[in-house]
Amino acid sequence: MAFPTGEQETSGSLTGHILAQGWADTAAERSSSTLRVVILMAVALGVLVAISVLVVLFANDALAGSGLSG
Repeated sequence: MAFPTGEQETSGSLTGHILAQGWADTAAERSSSTLRVVILMAVALGVLVAISVLVVLFANDALAGSGLSG
């Protein structure tokens, strides 16, 4: 594991020290990671929409059965 030999971070900040290390992401890693996150977010959104539709349908049936709906 090679460390870059450039300008040293002297602010005393842990974040600054970590960012000064210069670890670079490759374009392929970033692209596949972004695609994975987008797919995961789309699946999560679909699940939430499906649950919401089920809640609305069951609530409507419950209100219709109790005589509270118009």
